[in-house]
Amino acid sequence: MSTSSNALQDVASVDDFLNAAATETLPLFEHLEFEFLLEYDVFAPSKRGRTRVHSPPDLFRGFLHCYYEDVYGTRPGTRELQNGLVWYYCGLDKPPSRDTVDRFLTDLEHVVDDVFDRLVKQAAARGLLDSTYSIDSTHVEAIQYNDAASWNYDPTAEEYYYGFGCTIVSTGAKIPIAVEFTQTKQADQETAMRVTRDALAVAKPIWMLGDSAYDTLDWHDHQLAARVVPVAPDNA
Repeated sequence: MSTSSNALQDVASVDDFLNAAATETLPLFEHLEFEFLLEYDVFAPSKRGRTRVHSPPDLFRGFLHCYYEDVYGTRPGTRELQNGLVWYYCGLDKPPSRDTVDRFLTDLEHVVDDVFDRLVKQAAARGLLDSTYSIDSTHVEAIQYNDAASWNYDPTAEEYYYGFGCTIVSTGAKIPIAVEFTQTKQADQETAMRVTRDALAVAKPIWMLGDSAYDTLDWHDHQLAARVVPVAPDNA
């Protein structure tokens, strides 16, 4: 991390920095370790020996911040990381270029599933998961040249969106434990069961909460067999 006197030139005051660090993603950075990203071949130096301007762990912190702020995509992410407060507390020595951002996202795509699994295991090992899990479905919007996405209707928001569905189990301060993307927001029972099994394989909670969509015999029976108490409103 840079220690130069102009590192915080875009920050109004030290108080602003400390307030943001206390309320945003910096506490998470202190609990999780990202150096394992250097183990992946996709982040190795090029065959010509060229090293990266920014280290993958620091860039990953930058993207965790962007996603926390609902900033997605290469251009928006690059703009967000131009902010002196942001790139400084993510550990970057200077703002990354758009080419750097694009290359990092392209490389990360190849290993993102394994990265997620390793971070979840870290969170479990360091006591960040509590005794109550929650399962729900949401939607994730996509850029319109993403051919894998489609137009869907979200009845909760009462609006159409272009993107994917996402079934997620989370705990504590919205820490994700297991995730599966689908074509539509509402997941079928098979998807719900797969995500539930994946979550219970990380660590066993006492309670698992879901809305009435999860009031199925398979969902209840699987958790009771695992000594977890399922809680969902009755679905007539």
